Amino acid sequence: VAAVTLDGGGGGGSGGGGGDKKGGDAAGGEKSSSSSAAKDSTSGPGSTIPTHNIDGLLQLLTSTLRPPTRDDCMTTPFRFSVDHCFPIRGQGTVLTGTVLSGALKVGEEVEFPTLGALQRKVKSMQMFRRKVGMIRQGDRAGICIANFDPNLMERGIASSPGTVKLIDGAIAVVRKVRYFRGQLTSGS
Repeated sequence: VAAVTLDGGGGGGSGGGGGDKKGGDAAGGEKSSSSSAAKDSTSGPGSTIPTHNIDGLLQLLTSTLRPPTRDDCMTTPFRFSVDHCFPIRGQGTVLTGTVLSGALKVGEEVEFPTLGALQRKVKSMQMFRRKVGMIRQGDRAGICIANFDPNLMERGIASSPGTVKLIDGAIAVVRKVRYFRGQLTSGS
């Protein structure tokens, strides 16, 4: 576990350790005068927010954090979690959501397993109001599909044809966890 001091690396007080107040700090060579530190460590022109030891924080974050591992999006099946569905007159129906796995290109077919394996062709896609030709795992996107009634689905799954199998039932083991000993009321 690493630690970074965001106040310049010192003890945080003025004086206290003896030595020259305007001299360099032994840990980082920074001046301990609060007015000069505020001038030297602002986040931009005209900014008044001090950013003490930002370089140390950035170095710590880049050395300890790793990007998430992603599946090979070209070999895994496409799965898209739909969180909203709405019509656009003259275009079709837009499905917004997040790509859970795989990749999708404009012109490919998507399937809606909860609607009896209904399949539709992708007309266009957007990410943050910019048209894109392909989306992949982790992307938030809007997918425009023609000939699809938005009232059929508000939330759900869109996937590559034949990749999501529906089941009628499941058995799950559930254990009660005791954390709250008080009584719960519904408020109604």
